[in-house]
Amino acid sequence: MDLMDLANSLDKEEQRYVREGFENDEGISLYEMLFRDDLSKTDIKTIREVAASLLKKIKAKIAKFEHWTDKQETNAAVFNLIRDTLWAELPECYDEINISEYRQRIYECVYTRYRVEA
Repeated sequence: MDLMDLANSLDKEEQRYVREGFENDEGISLYEMLFRDDLSKTDIKTIREVAASLLKKIKAKIAKFEHWTDKQETNAAVFNLIRDTLWAELPECYDEINISEYRQRIYECVYTRYRVEA
């Protein structure tokens, strides 16, 4: 009964990120940035995993810095973390141009979303 009540209390967007396997809207946002229509089921699964792990890595990196957006070195550390993770973990169908575009988009999102929290 408790599980049914929980399911009924979730709005459509919350139901979606739970269905997709994310804990919150932050993970699904990264997933949506990386998602493409031409992905196989295996690639989609990989993208879900990359989005979840990347979000955890970003939050852990940002937590190490005080006012991470104020210094070029800390900005670069977050930017490079995103780049390195995408290069290492994205499926092979993502080429250099794709990775560069996604890296920039994700960095801009992270910069906007987490600059106040850090």
